[in-house]
Amino acid sequence: MDVMKFLRAPLSIFVAGSLLASIAHAESPPAPAPPADKQAEPAIATPGAEGDYLRAVHHQVHRRWADNFLRLAAETLPATNPVNDLTRVAEAELIIGANGQLVATKMTKPSGYAGFDDAVADVLRDSAPFAVPPVDLLSDDDAVHVRWTFARDQRRCSGLAIERFEDPLEIAAVKLLRKKRQGELLRRAAVATAAGMPVETVMGAITKAWMPASFNAAANTVTPGVSLRVARLLAEMGDPAAVKSLQAAVTQPATAQGAGEALSAAKVPVCPLVKKSFDGPNLTEQHQAALVLKSAGEVDCAPGLIRLLQNNKARPDARAAAAIALGPIVDDSAHKALATAAKEDASAAVRGAAMLAGIRPGAGRGKVVAMVPFLRDPAPDIRAAAAGGVVRAGGDTDLADLYVLFKDSDPRAAESVARELDRVRTEEATKFLARLLKRPFPSVQTLAAQMLIKRRAVSSFSALKPMLDSATDPTLRQIALVAADAPTLAAADPKLGLAVYRAYLARGERDLAGNWWLSHAAALPPSDQTDALLDWIDTRTAGAAMARGGNVAASGGDHAK
Repeated sequence: MDVMKFLRAPLSIFVAGSLLASIAHAESPPAPAPPADKQAEPAIATPGAEGDYLRAVHHQVHRRWADNFLRLAAETLPATNPVNDLTRVAEAELIIGANGQLVATKMTKPSGYAGFDDAVADVLRDSAPFAVPPVDLLSDDDAVHVRWTFARDQRRCSGLAIERFEDPLEIAAVKLLRKKRQGELLRRAAVATAAGMPVETVMGAITKAWMPASFNAAANTVTPGVSLRVARLLAEMGDPAAVKSLQAAVTQPATAQGAGEALSAAKVPVCPLVKKSFDGPNLTEQHQAALVLKSAGEVDCAPGLIRLLQNNKARPDARAAAAIALGPIVDDSAHKALATAAKEDASAAVRGAAMLAGIRPGAGRGKVVAMVPFLRDPAPDIRAAAAGGVVRAGGDTDLADLYVLFKDSDPRAAESVARELDRVRTEEATKFLARLLKRPFPSVQTLAAQMLIKRRAVSSFSALKPMLDSATDPTLRQIALVAADAPTLAAADPKLGLAVYRAYLARGERDLAGNWWLSHAAALPPSDQTDALLDWIDTRTAGAAMARGGNVAASGGDHAK
């Protein structure tokens, strides 16, 4: 046989065979897709902690639903059985408590066949308890609500998602702060403002809930000053726990004076808390008691204060504190003791304190005339008392007599005037405070700036612009941000903290202030968070008072509209 012929023959056969095979393959139909219930279950792609929890819950249920119920239905029931209808779908709600226990199940969309729906309910009940959910997944009823789709096809039990049920912000704020979930509260507040809720309403709901929560927080979470401000606010609202807290703070040196002033503002007697101190030999305790009584005006403590004022063995600052506390007391013996000390005491500090304490607000021209000669006294404490006395007695009627302040090399007289002008809300008083900004003393400039801001004298804020210079005292420069233009303030370094927020408040731009707080609060220390909200309340109250014409000594005040 011809070898070459033999080799060539199979080649032609192979080529023909390959061609026929390719034709046959091209003409054959594609392999059928596997049935839906044989396809892979979709993965749960939800990100973050929510996805992690859903996958954990799903894993617990999947074994009973897909690996047990659906498999047995396919293997043991006819294909025509209603359970094996691949279009069958049910939707359920699963409620998991904060401890992972099953609270309830509910069929929200039945499948149309009771046997299928009953299996869903049985599987969910048999799968409990579940893992303890992260607190951030809880709705406001302290439970996780899972909306869950159970299908006969390849979806099986992979269609689940968490639904959140939230109370109105004013109700939710109380609950969230009780659970120390400030971050979630800030998130809700941002959502509310984005949805169109007024910033004033959002901040009002937060502050109303925040103050009691702050008061109830551990003592080391806020500074003493902030704690006193919160307690004072609540005490003035009649909160007995806040009053009790302030009464305890009276006994602590660091908080005694502030607590006493807060109790007096809330019309709560202070004298009974400290009266015994004047009967003992401890002069330090007596000094503290005098500070507590600074604005109380309670006559029962007048004898003890008089003894301290007249005790030459006590330090001058303690005796001066006694004089200041005697000032508001309506009592002849108190007035006599002050008059005597103002004339005869060997200490200039005590004489000055007694002199100013003896002057009633609005006492009139006679007291002003009596103070004018002391404006040139050699002792700074006397000059300070006389300058303050001119304003206390005459308001803004005799400010021209205070021209000597601008030649004084000591800041105390100007400081005294600035403090007294706080009570005089008139245009002339505002102009004088603006003039005090030019005194070359940071303490005077700071106090005058604070007084201008407190009265929201917007047209005078331009006087603070020179203090925006980088060479200015840092504290004063932050206060002066109130004079910055809008772009500068908007671009201010967040590290300036509450200075930007307070500038917005002082300018009456409350929406901008509220939005700043909502955006930055999470990064602030707890004490600053609370302090800022207290400022919000204070400025809101002041704004309302000015709108009503309250707390203004005379017309012509320069306030933000």
